[in-house]
Amino acid sequence: MDTTDTDIDLRAILGLLRRRMRLILTTLLLVIGVTGIAVLSLTPIYSASTLVLVDPSHKDLLDPQANMMGQSADNARVDSEVEIVKSDSVLMDVVKNLKLVDDDEFGPKIGLRDQILARMHIKTAAAPDADAALRQVLDGLGRATSVRRIGLTYLISIEARSRSPQKAARIANAIATAYIANQLDSKIDSALASRDVLQKRIAQASAAIVNSEKAFDAYLADNIDKITQETGRTDIADMRDQLEQANATLANAQQVASSLDADLKRKDWGAVATQLKSDVAAKLEAQRESLVDGMRKAVAGSAESQSLHAQLARIEQQLSTQASTELKTLQQSVTDSDGRATDLRQKIRTTVMNSNLPPEVLSHIYELQQGSEVARSQYQTLLTRLKDVEAQADLQVADSRVVSPALPPNVAAFPNTRLILVMSALTALGLGVGLAFLYEHYIGGFTSEGQVEAVLHTRVVSAIPRLRSAPRDADGEALVSVADLMTTQPLSVFSEAIRRVRAAIDQIVRHRPGITPDKRQGLVIMVSSAAPGDGKTTLALAMARAYALSGRRTLLIDGDLRKPTIHHQIGTQSSSGLIDYLTKAPDSEYLANILSRDESTGVSVILGARRSDMPTDQLVSGSAFARLLQQAREHFDYIVIDTPPVGPVVDALYMAQYADVVAFIVRWASTAQAEARNALSSLQAAMRPDAQCVAVLNQQERQSVGYKDRYASYYAYAS
Repeated sequence: MDTTDTDIDLRAILGLLRRRMRLILTTLLLVIGVTGIAVLSLTPIYSASTLVLVDPSHKDLLDPQANMMGQSADNARVDSEVEIVKSDSVLMDVVKNLKLVDDDEFGPKIGLRDQILARMHIKTAAAPDADAALRQVLDGLGRATSVRRIGLTYLISIEARSRSPQKAARIANAIATAYIANQLDSKIDSALASRDVLQKRIAQASAAIVNSEKAFDAYLADNIDKITQETGRTDIADMRDQLEQANATLANAQQVASSLDADLKRKDWGAVATQLKSDVAAKLEAQRESLVDGMRKAVAGSAESQSLHAQLARIEQQLSTQASTELKTLQQSVTDSDGRATDLRQKIRTTVMNSNLPPEVLSHIYELQQGSEVARSQYQTLLTRLKDVEAQADLQVADSRVVSPALPPNVAAFPNTRLILVMSALTALGLGVGLAFLYEHYIGGFTSEGQVEAVLHTRVVSAIPRLRSAPRDADGEALVSVADLMTTQPLSVFSEAIRRVRAAIDQIVRHRPGITPDKRQGLVIMVSSAAPGDGKTTLALAMARAYALSGRRTLLIDGDLRKPTIHHQIGTQSSSGLIDYLTKAPDSEYLANILSRDESTGVSVILGARRSDMPTDQLVSGSAFARLLQQAREHFDYIVIDTPPVGPVVDALYMAQYADVVAFIVRWASTAQAEARNALSSLQAAMRPDAQCVAVLNQQERQSVGYKDRYASYYAYAS
């Protein structure tokens, strides 16, 4: 990029910022003020975090080396735990434990929509029902908490936010506690569920053992005679008889023991005495019945009644002791009979298996025996596993633990006043600069000749540089005019820019023969602008002086009847002016009386002299003004008319019909684009078809710090 271009861009940007500094500062202060008020009105929110460490390895205290997991499985496990912490089940436990349904911050509230409808008397505001209230509390708690895994570690951060720092810490810790308790309960429930399944399978295995034993015994009982005949072993039949006798004794002992145990539990002492079948028991029962009869006859609460109660208790205790002893004897008899039956059964099986049996019988017996062994093996395996599962249910520990509980924070997490104000200041600064550029380039004014041509679709013939303001008197009037540079500093940049305007108009004259001052017909140049203060009067005077200095007969007409100012700039006064000519019967002799002269250049001037006290559009649209211009065309080569601005006054629209060339003045970075576009459109509509309009960009800032250095040999700069 060329260095000169960089300097131009930087200078233009700095100049723009300087001109629009008030807009930028206003935007900055306004945004910061609004942000400050908003920040002060916000409720501070405190944030507390609890750190939980997840151990993804399976914890089995009975076998610590079991179930080692891989890295990928560990990552999946930790990510899964994060989702579990955020689950509704964990949050529900927190809601119940902390009683958040009754909390003023998290408790259910009537929605904003319902409140608005209630205020408008459209709908009655009612509190949500129980389910909706609980759902609202859960949703609020979910929004106030966040759970995340810290990087690729096994750490989970549980963050809770609340208006109270203590409550934020309590919620974070409560979530961690509920999560760990939920995890432990899940592991215990899983172990207990396995226990229940095993218990069902054990019952089935036990029934299978009983069935296999019954099937084996039934086969032997049904085929004992055949086996005896085939083998010639008579001892097998004897052992079968002994087994049947042992089974009968076992059954009788079991029945008596069961009956005695039931009577003892019911404290049916008569039945107990009958079951014992002993003289001692009979005597004790007789004594008990006698005592019961005596108690019925004795007075309640008397000494006799109390003595009878004590004796009755001793006798019942003796019966209970004797029955318990007998019950133990019967139970031992059952055990002994069961053992003898088992031994006999096993002895019969062994004898049969060792006998010389036919293959089909031996095969069937072997099959029954193996079925019984398999059933016993399964039963033992299931029973062992059941004991392990029951032990695991009692020895379960959580896979996660809190490594850093949450503490009440000292500083609110939201709003971060300093950060918000800094960001708002930067945003406001950017917004202010953006508004400055927007105002400068699209709304406020023109900053380049190309921009003027692009917006107004009119050729820009010159850009007049901005000069230091001329000295002013106590009333604010300029003591000297910038237009004086045409004579005092003819080689200045300003003078050259005015001559550039004159050269452009001369080119128009050469290319448009119809408007050339041939045959003593003068050329009418109208100088106008969209708004006051654009510098059109100064440029009109400077253009007139430029034509006069080139040897042309030039007339300058102060056509701003509302606010004439040319007489101040040329330093002369006249008792009569244009308004007098237009209001009186004009003639050529009277025209000579209102002419003044610019002593420095010889420009003939028709001054405004005074403000009009009547509508000026009636004057410039009448025949008097037309005759004035016709006479001026006959006596002058160039007639320059300084008109009032198009925006506030319509006079220029009536004068435009007489102009051959219209010089439309726009002030650099000041004239509003929309205003200039509308004014120029109105002028072009009022101009003759053969007339032409050019634009002049006035008071342009110099765009390059090296401009004076490069052209110092050509220009004599004004200070």
